[in-house]
Amino acid sequence: MPMQMLAAIDVGSSEVSMKIYQFSKRTGIQELEYIRSMVEMGADTYNTGVISYDTVRELCGVLKGFVEKLKEYRIENYIAYAGSAMREAANRDMVLDQIRLQTGLNVQIIGNAQQRFLILQSLAGMMKNFEELTKEGVAVADLSSGSLQVSIFESGHLQVTQNLKLGSLRVREILADIEQQTTSFVSVMEDYIGNELHTLQRLVIKTRKVRHVIVIGEEIATLLNAVNASKNRESFTVPQFDKFYFKLMRSREEEISKKYNIPYETATVLKPSMIIFRNLVSMLGGEIVWASNVGLCDGILSDDISRKHLFKAGHDFDADILSITRKMADRYESDTDHTRNVEQLSLTIFDSIRKISGMDLRDRLLLQVAGILHDSGKYVNMTHGAENAYYLVLNTEIIGLSEAEKTIVANVIRFNSSSEVPVYEQVAGMMTHVDYVRMLKMAAILRLANGMDRSHLQRIQDIRVTVKDNELKIMANTIYDITLEQGLMENRAHFFKQIFGLRPVLRQKRRA
Repeated sequence: MPMQMLAAIDVGSSEVSMKIYQFSKRTGIQELEYIRSMVEMGADTYNTGVISYDTVRELCGVLKGFVEKLKEYRIENYIAYAGSAMREAANRDMVLDQIRLQTGLNVQIIGNAQQRFLILQSLAGMMKNFEELTKEGVAVADLSSGSLQVSIFESGHLQVTQNLKLGSLRVREILADIEQQTTSFVSVMEDYIGNELHTLQRLVIKTRKVRHVIVIGEEIATLLNAVNASKNRESFTVPQFDKFYFKLMRSREEEISKKYNIPYETATVLKPSMIIFRNLVSMLGGEIVWASNVGLCDGILSDDISRKHLFKAGHDFDADILSITRKMADRYESDTDHTRNVEQLSLTIFDSIRKISGMDLRDRLLLQVAGILHDSGKYVNMTHGAENAYYLVLNTEIIGLSEAEKTIVANVIRFNSSSEVPVYEQVAGMMTHVDYVRMLKMAAILRLANGMDRSHLQRIQDIRVTVKDNELKIMANTIYDITLEQGLMENRAHFFKQIFGLRPVLRQKRRA
């Protein structure tokens, strides 16, 4: 394939950066240029809730420089994302409009779950021993200016992930007034951060222990890697990490800035970062600490080449999505036998009509997630199970799914219990027409599969599905009486026929 180029732009909380990449299957990936500039958007958002006009002007000035660099490289292919500082700002729409008007750039707000997934995806591709660490037990602590994401892998798969609004810059801004009132600000930060992380341990981490902890953050990685380079090592043992921690805590920001050649503004957030990391290492029982400087720009590239199938993925993130989804279903005490059966029935139907449905493998994954989670809402209230599951999905971070995909899954579950096809106006504020059609197709399939196990007794597990004469012929190989399921099939056939133009027919082939 010919050489391709991509510019990845990260409009972050304290810094705006752009990386320009060149890549092909033959030559691999080359980073051609890395440009970054400090813009303190997070200080505005986390203090006042809005981004000031002065900051907008400064931001647009930096982005105009990026545009000139794009012209220099003759690059038209760019992806620009803005994170939590923009996402949480009350005036974000006006800021994005000003960026478009003044620079011509289309900057998209990225959801936290999607942002963290892109970074994990990049980490897996760039860290040679990542897969090995996930099998031994690893926690990835991805700390940004605005928040912290902790993702725990065991036996090769993602087991739990949680986001906290405990970013390094956010902590500094929240405690800024207190800093002038004490001579032991480090102790104040330790108390504040310790309390937040204690809640994380009590509700999420619980008794989980891992051997490895990977800390992500460019400045922290720069410091740790600088120390490692002087000792010719790739990672820290916990005693080595603690030794560096206490040394840094005793240093003034001016000394840190000068010694490690980093901006003073960056040096001011290193102490809260280190406090967060050290607390996490301690509560997780970590033995070895690794540092990575992967960021959102690298994640954007990783996602782009993954979608183009240019390089083979080193880690199965689809399996992680399903792992996290099953943990969520367990947390809400879903009927595991029922959901497993509905999941498999749904996939069998999907596979039988995939060529004529226009759906792809990503749709198959979303349908599978919906099948696993469709029963979770009964934990809240048995009367409105589908509606409750819809809200649970919408309000839960599922790493690996974008906000748009999560909205599709939630509505597939919501409408799988509907007898009539919902009109677009019911979801117009949530999804595009294209996603609306995708959602209807998945909901129609899930509705059929769910009806085939309405008794929750798994009377139908082995089915053969064929399409003939405008009918979806489902042959169930079972010895049980499926009169209930056949009756429900008639009731649910209308929805499916409206979507696919096929009338579902359930027949029984009794086992010998």
